Amino acid sequence: MNLLSEIKKTFHPTAKTTTYDLLASFKEAEVLVLDDFGVEKATEWSEEILIEILEERMNYKRLTIITSNIPTAQLSTKYPAGRIESRIEKMTFPVSMPEESVRRLLSKKENDQIAEMFFE
Repeated sequence: MNLLSEIKKTFHPTAKTTTYDLLASFKEAEVLVLDDFGVEKATEWSEEILIEILEERMNYKRLTIITSNIPTAQLSTKYPAGRIESRIEKMTFPVSMPEESVRRLLSKKENDQIAEMFFE
């Protein structure tokens, strides 16, 4: 689920979930995984929402897993208030992954399988 999109859905008058309830679920989840952090369009609103969630999770030491192609030191470029970078630095430790594109590897494997079907 896209965290910010789900929050925006609560703005609709017929929404069954309130923004408060949804934010509470993100803040209080035993484990929260933020995948592809930083790919969203950064706005003041999105930055404030992310800060609110990260602040709560940091203060209560809730397990938060964040994946991103953006190094932590470059987050202040994306989020100029600088508050996201400092929270992520405090609550996480970096784990470098291979610079290998999983999508590219899977695509090549699938293409090779299709080619085999045509050239058998």
